[in-house]
Order: sequence, then structure tokens, then C-alpha cells
Amino acid sequence: MAKIRIKNTGKVIAWLMRIIGMTLRWDIRDNADVFNTSRSCTIWAFWHNSMFLIPWLHREWFGHIPGTVLTSPSGDGQIIADICASFGIEAARGSSSKPEKGMSALIALAEKARQGYDIGITPDGPRGPQHRVQPGVVKLAQLTGVPLIPVNISYSRCLKFKTWDQFMIPLPFATVTMTFHPALAIPRRMTEEAFEEKRAALEEMLRSGTDLEKFRDAR
Repeated sequence: MAKIRIKNTGKVIAWLMRIIGMTLRWDIRDNADVFNTSRSCTIWAFWHNSMFLIPWLHREWFGHIPGTVLTSPSGDGQIIADICASFGIEAARGSSSKPEKGMSALIALAEKARQGYDIGITPDGPRGPQHRVQPGVVKLAQLTGVPLIPVNISYSRCLKFKTWDQFMIPLPFATVTMTFHPALAIPRRMTEEAFEEKRAALEEMLRSGTDLEKFRDAR
């Protein structure tokens, strides 16, 4: 995210999310049946630059399901953790790009999955490369057996920051296209080659949906 350093940054951004969120129009494409009230917990994988609305919308749409996210140990990660806390979402501190250093976070997330929590991970975070899926999210799905759902979010109008990920914030009254792709099943036992195939499949699905529709240029 952009380098913002003001008092209570997380709470300020959380209120901004609420204000903007109430003005937005939505185009939801649920190919994973996530709105099924009887569904079990899932792992959401979404690009780092499209995370802005996730805490707010999970609270609005899936408030009956507890949630937790993976955030980096950095100052920006603390801001994200504070934002999520404003919406009742917990945070595990670690990195999806460095599973050897974030193993404790993955273990904590695995325990939350066993308790029925939805898990949110930005697989190209916390520092990129942009739109490159790192192995941590696939490893978590492998450890837990929880369905892995690729999630794409696009805005008809947004601010785009000059950060490594080109972080996006939707403008008020924009249309948001949100696609829940079919869940990927990750086997518990895989060869290194099979693991890489699953990682690449997730990356391809997320990349293919990144410029989804271009909002038909008419909105």
C-alpha cells in the first residue's frame, strides 16, 4: 500500500472503506458458490493491489463466518491488521513469498481453517513481483485441504498509486466487478512438479481475470 503514516491510520482507512463501499455498484460472479449459507470455510487468493474492499465486504456479506488474513510483519502490515480488526477480522503476521520465514503464520492460519475461518491471502504480497503467485497460499491449501478460491476484483473508476503493485482504491459510485472463480482442490500429497502445476494454474486464473471485461468501456 501507499506509505501513509498518520495517527490511527488503520481506523481512518476503515471508515474510508465504509463510506466508499456504501456508494458502489456491484457485478458479482459467483462461480464458487461462496454465497451458499451452508458452505465450509475457504481460502481466498486475490492480488495485493485489489485488497482494499476485502475486509469491509467480508463483514457485510459473510459476517456469520469468522475471517483471518495473512499480513506482513512490516509497518504496512500492521496498518492492514488494524483495518481488518475494525471489521472483526483477525491477522496472522508473515509472508506468502517466504514460507520458510512465515511458517509460524501458516501454522496459525491452518489452525484457523480447522476452526472454520475464511482465510484471505495476497499471493503476490507483500512486495511482489506483481501478479506472481508465491508458494505459501498453495502450501496452506495443501496442509489444510481447504478449497482455494481465486478472486478477481476490478473497478470501473479508481485511483491507482505508483507503488510496486499499482494499488487501487475505487472512486465513489464506481462499479465493482468481483469474480469468485471455481475452487481449486489441492491434494495433500504432491510431487514438486505437481505442486508447481497447481501454483501456475492459480497464477494463470488470477492473471486471466485481472483485466476482466475492461468494464466494456461503457460504464
